[in-house]
Parts: sequence; structure tokens; C-alpha cells
Amino acid sequence: MKMTRVLVPALAPLALAVSGVASAGPSGYAPPPPPPEKQEFIVRVGGSYVSPRQDQVTFTDERLDFFDIRSFRGNIDPDEEWGWFVNFEWKATDHWGVELNYTDGGTHSGGRARRALEFLLPGVTIGNLAEFEPEITTLMMKWYPLDPSCLIQPYAGFGINYTDFGSEKFKGWRRSALREAGFRSRLNMGYSWGYAAQFGVDFNFGHDSSWLVNAAAIYTQSQSDVRFELIEIEPVAVPLDDRIVEAFSGDYMYDPWIFNLGVGYKFSF
Repeated sequence: MKMTRVLVPALAPLALAVSGVASAGPSGYAPPPPPPEKQEFIVRVGGSYVSPRQDQVTFTDERLDFFDIRSFRGNIDPDEEWGWFVNFEWKATDHWGVELNYTDGGTHSGGRARRALEFLLPGVTIGNLAEFEPEITTLMMKWYPLDPSCLIQPYAGFGINYTDFGSEKFKGWRRSALREAGFRSRLNMGYSWGYAAQFGVDFNFGHDSSWLVNAAAIYTQSQSDVRFELIEIEPVAVPLDDRIVEAFSGDYMYDPWIFNLGVGYKFSF
């Protein structure tokens, strides 16, 4: 009994020391804490296939001449076009990122408006009425569901888009026909704000590689006011606004699907 009373106090510090060494790593030191999640930046660039919506648009006479109101329905069906895209993403955590994307949608042409201008050009069928060049910018929050060690990284995103419709004009042969009738034309489509959503996937070349292949499908909600004017060429001395013969406007739902295929590069600071 006396031996027990002596050994217990003597062995207690030794037991604590042994348990501390056992909980430490092989070198006898405590293991380091896990590293923080790495912030990455990704740049992607490639080609875009832009497929806009076909829409029936009612064009109304803006002059509101109640004795001679002219309104008509036009079918705006722009062709699908190839363009290009570039985007920059800040991946703040392993599963969340913020992406800014720019898409040049190429030059769309299309539109049919039978009987639209028969009062000026009798018997002429209007097809492929106009052309325009959309520029689409999106800002999205993206979610990556898989572990960052996976070489295939699918994602989903949601955010907003700004679409600017530039270089809008009537087709060249249509402008020539109007000039022969003594008129010129002016077409405006403006810009649009709306929501955007996307689904995509990154294919990484390897765990230690910074390069990847990207494929994505993006939908953007976009509506634009289409306005065109018919203006008398002569007399030139008269102010332009006073020579407007007709002015029509209508709302067009552009709403394109954009399919991207490109390459990307990852880096961090």
C-alpha cells in the first residue's frame, strides 16, 4: 500500500508526457492546422453560338394619326450566329465564384413584315428586313457542387445581363429600294437589362495543370424596343425630324441561348 501511494504521484507526470507525445505527429510536434481554402482566378475565352428567339411584334404608328393609322405585325426571326466570348472569374472559395462574361454575338439578320410598307413600295415583299450586332455582358454568382480535387467541375450560375444592340440598320438592298422611292431609313434598338442563368462544366487537364476546357449554356432574358423611321431625302434644307414620313415602334423579345466552348487558365496570388 505504501508503494502504491508513492508510485501514483510519481508516474502521473510521466503518463501526461507520454500521452502528449502520442497525440503529436511522428516528429513529436503537433500537426499543423488545415490550410485555408485557396482563392483562384480563372480566365476563359472561346467561341459562342448565339440562338435568338423568334418573335411576333406589333408595330404601331407613333404619329397617332387617327384618320390614317397604320399598324402591322412583323415576324422578327434573326439567324443564329457565331461570335466569341471572354470571361473572368474570382473563385473566392472551393464551391462559390463570381463571373463577369462578355459575348460578342456576331451580326444577326432577319425579319419579315408583309404589307408593312405597301403604301410606299407596292407589291414588294419585305424579308430579312434588318441586321444588328448584339453585345451581351453578364454578371453571375456560380456554385460548384463537387470537391475541388475532381478533374471535372460542373457548375450552375444565376445573375443579371446587359445587352446592347449596335450597328442596327436595314439591309442594303432594302435601303436601295427606299432611296429609289425617295426615302431613307433609320433603325434603333437600344439596350436591355434582364436576368441570366447558366449551366457549364470545366474539364481540367490534371491536378497540377492550370489549363482547362470549358463548355457552357447561357440563357439571357432580353427585350428591346425596335423603332424605325422613314425619312424623305429631299429637301435637304428642311430639318431631318421634319422630313419623317412614318415612325413605327414595337417590343421585341430577343431572349437568346448562348452556347460557349473555349479554353481557360487558372491562377492565384
